[in-house]
Amino acid sequence: MAARGHVQDPNDRRLRPIYDYLDNGNNKMAIQQADKLLKKHKDLHCAKVLKAIGLQRTGKQDEAYALAQEVAALEPTDDNSLQALTILYREMHRPELVTKLYEAAVKKVPNSEEYHSHLFMAYARVGEYKKMQQAGMALYKIVPKNPYYFWSVMSLIMQSISAQDENLSKTMFLPLAERMVEKMVKEDKIEAEAEVRRFEQEKLTSELQSRENKCMAMYKKLHRWPECNALARRLLLKNSDDWQFYITYFDSVFQLIDESWTPPAEEEHSLEGEVHCSIEQAVSFIEERISEESKSSRPLRGPYLAKLELIRRLRRRGCNDEYKLGDPEELMFQYFKKFGDKPCCFTDLKVFVDLLPPSQYTKFIRQLLDVIPLAAAAENEVALPGDIKALQQHLCVVQLSRLLGIYHAMEKKQKLAVVRELMLRYRHGLEFGKSCLKTELQFSDYYCLLAVHLLLDLWLEGEEAAVWQCLTLLEEGLSHSPSNAQFKLLLIRIYCRLGAFEPVSELYSSLDM
Repeated sequence: MAARGHVQDPNDRRLRPIYDYLDNGNNKMAIQQADKLLKKHKDLHCAKVLKAIGLQRTGKQDEAYALAQEVAALEPTDDNSLQALTILYREMHRPELVTKLYEAAVKKVPNSEEYHSHLFMAYARVGEYKKMQQAGMALYKIVPKNPYYFWSVMSLIMQSISAQDENLSKTMFLPLAERMVEKMVKEDKIEAEAEVRRFEQEKLTSELQSRENKCMAMYKKLHRWPECNALARRLLLKNSDDWQFYITYFDSVFQLIDESWTPPAEEEHSLEGEVHCSIEQAVSFIEERISEESKSSRPLRGPYLAKLELIRRLRRRGCNDEYKLGDPEELMFQYFKKFGDKPCCFTDLKVFVDLLPPSQYTKFIRQLLDVIPLAAAAENEVALPGDIKALQQHLCVVQLSRLLGIYHAMEKKQKLAVVRELMLRYRHGLEFGKSCLKTELQFSDYYCLLAVHLLLDLWLEGEEAAVWQCLTLLEEGLSHSPSNAQFKLLLIRIYCRLGAFEPVSELYSSLDM
């Protein structure tokens, strides 16, 4: 448990076995060890809280809560008890109790930087922005560090965002936050020139973006399609990777076409500038964005996806072939070659697979596999990726294969062979994640997930043995990626279907939501 890293109490040696049992998931032994310790040391509050954590994880929530409140009523100020209670309340989904805990601690130890910062974070978790502001300033008065001052500024901005009264937001919260920052600048308390520049840039950018987004929303609401189109076009010229602007641009173009709108002969097209009101202009504009992207130092996905979106919209209108935008299969293939090593490639392409005819699915998958650098150690062995980029490319193709139903059409023996291959790839991929933290996911986790889904398909088709293999693979996956929520959710689903509810409580508790 996280608390142990901060324990300075002489009782640490006595408490350590309980921590170890809880860390290893042996909650019953943790409770027994806590009971033994409490017989000898009745006033060891942390032992009571650790016992409560064990009770909570074994489904005895009422007992756990009663024990926790017994300790909380004493208003403890030792790190062990406070951090253990924080963990317990988080697992109980009662973050508001953490605020009361640290409010009491701050009253007893008013000059503690640590307790004040914990109190601020506790308020942040429950959205108490006014109290966050007060806690931030109180902390700054005790320890005058710039970050604490800006915590208070940030709290004002959060009050502005969450305020139901927009006038209050504009006239009080935002101006006050601005004056606080300006005060720091004038008093020369900003520690780096970069902080000033960042503040000025963010302020200007925020104001511009706010104005543009509000204008866009207003134009849409009023069906002012010429202004909507011109503004979206102008914003795409500044940033050709913003997907929401492409959608607005296409929506407005086709609305104008449907309304047979034409620009005025002598006046400005619209309040926002030039308007595109024909398919030819839209096609030309997207081709120009792709051409500009090729000169960019950073590859941009937006223009290429916009071309596929335009093809889809033209197909719905039955007029795609006239504009020679290209074959969607080839465009998706080229997109994969350019961005296939990014985890987002699958989610980008899955939106457009309906542009492919079903007869081309297998050919398309083979085409993608052919460009992935895989190497087999020996003949007839599975060809494996040599680096993370190749692994991501192959994972994208495997996910597309599942999406296109290629695995669904297989016989039972073929599916089991695919499961074996996926798990081989999963275990090989663990080599690339040796340096990953416990809170990070392994690069190859999706292989394990896909293997489990194939086995679940077989189970639902009547193959009873498949479910036990599912559990084995998911537990294996969880041992390497303890933070993988998908593994946990699938385990919960399967255990519930089997009527095995004891492991479910602990899995739910471990989901950090």
